[in-house]
Amino acid sequence: MSKNKNPAREQLLDVKGIGPETADSILLYAFNKPIFVIDAYTKRIMARLGFKEEGYDGLQELFMNNLKKDHRIFNEYHALLVELGKNYCKKKPNCENCPITKYCKRNN
Repeated sequence: MSKNKNPAREQLLDVKGIGPETADSILLYAFNKPIFVIDAYTKRIMARLGFKEEGYDGLQELFMNNLKKDHRIFNEYHALLVELGKNYCKKKPNCENCPITKYCKRNN
């Protein structure tokens, strides 16, 4: 996302205490802007799946470049990742019941 400057995002990032995840959450969930939110669940899941993107921006670009730019899709996709992270891909994972365990590099 760093390549395409978003003025609203830049203004949010200028507010003390607001980082990329919070700014992107505000844009996606409050303003229905098509921007993908990267959180701890997303980072953990993608790392366990073998993705090596660097930092917040690199991982965000992976989603932004490979999904249709639609806030509803980004919202749903992020919500599914959060559910997967909360229920299966925890710090101490529940791999035997995970719906994507066959894709996970942690077990293979």
